[in-house]
Amino acid sequence: MDTPVPLSVPPFTRLPRLAEAVHAHRAELATALLEVETHATARTELDWLTAALNPSRPVAWLPQRRGIGTVFAATPATLPLYSTLLFALAPALAGNRVVVRPAGSSRRCARLLIELAAEVGLTVELDDRPWHQFAATAADNADGMVYCGSADHAADLDHALPERVRLICQGPGVCAAVVTDTADLPAAAESVIATRIFNNGQDCMATERVYVHHAVHDEFTAALLTAADRVRTGPNSDPATQLGPPLLTGPTERWITDLSRHGTVLRAPEHEGAMCGLAIVEAVAEAPIVLEETYCPVLPLVTYRDETELAQMLALGEYALGLTVFGHQLPSFGTLDFCHVAVDSTLYQHEDAWSAFGGHRRTTLVRGPGMRRSGPVLVPYALTDPL
Repeated sequence: MDTPVPLSVPPFTRLPRLAEAVHAHRAELATALLEVETHATARTELDWLTAALNPSRPVAWLPQRRGIGTVFAATPATLPLYSTLLFALAPALAGNRVVVRPAGSSRRCARLLIELAAEVGLTVELDDRPWHQFAATAADNADGMVYCGSADHAADLDHALPERVRLICQGPGVCAAVVTDTADLPAAAESVIATRIFNNGQDCMATERVYVHHAVHDEFTAALLTAADRVRTGPNSDPATQLGPPLLTGPTERWITDLSRHGTVLRAPEHEGAMCGLAIVEAVAEAPIVLEETYCPVLPLVTYRDETELAQMLALGEYALGLTVFGHQLPSFGTLDFCHVAVDSTLYQHEDAWSAFGGHRRTTLVRGPGMRRSGPVLVPYALTDPL
């Protein structure tokens, strides 16, 4: 382990040393990740983490900003290393003291990265107390807070934290995919399945619902089922596994237990213990499984007839994060209020840790001096002030 950098060194200059530390400990970090995700997800997560610590373009604004003080960060269970960077270490690199409470189910992974960050000189510390104690301490001591979790918890924090505390909440995404009548249907089906099962079906940018044009419904559905049948389920320890056991079991228990009440079951999942295969359900646009389901390996399929009907369907629900369109171009109505958009590609292909992230409706809350809004936010920028 390296000797800590003197505190007189500006925090943002520690980015290269943190990159070196992660590179040196990649094998150890990868082993820890296999406790919570597949080999493929672990490789992707570490690649994203490495890219974020070695940005392809300079983060030119960092030297021009100063931290606001103490930031409390509650980070999610899934993608624990990358999430720790996005929501905790990035604010520390921007000059804040950061107190981190990682989710319990993947805390060991987060702890490893937090320890590396502290050893290279970032002012970051772990807090593993119960949630209510952590939140109460934030109310008394935080200048800013980052929370990743349910919209209901976010609303509670918004009420409980004094107005002086800057607050950023990132909640459910419920991302949508649209398959138009000009799409390459086999390619679209493969992409939808791959993005549905990424990180064992538990990721905020995953495809949670698919809207398919009626003219290509039958052909696309056949391609979708074929792609789903090729998915390899198994333990995270098996390098060939594409869909492993969910880290968070609550969503699966909610939706899979009685799948037929949510729509017409096109593909019933294998379900044994913690392991659950991929389910596909045809449903109406207003169904709760379409508008609310997150973090569960089930894919709802909705049919639309024209762009007017599609626009009405996409406007339903409380969450708007990502939209993927297969078929060469966006619909004539644009993106509505979806913030992250991909055309004939996947949202994951455009991942960038140093770009603003978030969505509208109840997906994201950003609260600052004289301001509150939804939409994308670059966390370390929002938790700093100009020099």
